[in-house]
Amino acid sequence: MITVIMLFISGLIIGSFVNALQYRIQVNKKNIGRSYCPKCKHQLVWYDIFPVLSWITLLGKCRYCQKRISIQYPLIEMITGGLFVSIGIKSGLVLKINDVLFGFINISNILITKYLFMLLLLLLITTILILLALHDAKTSYILSFYVYAGIVLSIGYHLIEYGGKWQIDKIFNYLLPFLISGIIPALLFLLLCVFSRGKWMGAGDAELALFTGIFLGLFLTPVAYYFAFIVGAVYGVSKIITKKSKMKSAIPFGPFLVTGCFFAYICGDYLITYYLRFMGL
Repeated sequence: MITVIMLFISGLIIGSFVNALQYRIQVNKKNIGRSYCPKCKHQLVWYDIFPVLSWITLLGKCRYCQKRISIQYPLIEMITGGLFVSIGIKSGLVLKINDVLFGFINISNILITKYLFMLLLLLLITTILILLALHDAKTSYILSFYVYAGIVLSIGYHLIEYGGKWQIDKIFNYLLPFLISGIIPALLFLLLCVFSRGKWMGAGDAELALFTGIFLGLFLTPVAYYFAFIVGAVYGVSKIITKKSKMKSAIPFGPFLVTGCFFAYICGDYLITYYLRFMGL
């Protein structure tokens, strides 16, 4: 539980950082200096930006100008904390690290360093995906720099996870399914972008498809798209029914694809197993 609590608290802090980073990118401000209220521009002190608790104690209002603070801030913090815990547990790395820390198993320093580095990469990938989804939701723009940073981290994670011989052909054969699962959807999205002149899909969606596909691999990528398209369709229909958007209104696909990516990573194995049993395979 101590390891899980530490992960959750780390997620809350990183979620707060993601909120601040996304805002500064959106307003084209350099990512340095103290945080401030976007309404009154008053600089904030540490107890004004304490994850979740500050928003609750201030009743969702700025301490200085009393204007509303978006629920986005504690929501992103809680989501990040929850995902850090869920992904850490699902990867199996939290259990392995916990067993080492509390003396349940004894392994080499090289192996525990490998587990810690793999967990760090997973958390960095998670953070980037959350940032990409948040920025796309608010601006309808995919941050290409962070997409390609995520791709590099994903390949690095797979290479560290690789347990075979370090020969170029063997490593390539190992990485090939991950590359295919990213390249094929990316090309399809790019074709949709070209034929629709950016009305159906954007070039950024193709880049994000490349990232998520390489991260998830062949088996989990279809689960991510299935979930993303269903949730996206339900969201779009609900917006039309409530008259908050029209049939021709553009809806950013990035947040749905990222949500599908997380869903596939955490639950995809169980769904595939259940489906195969249901089909009698």
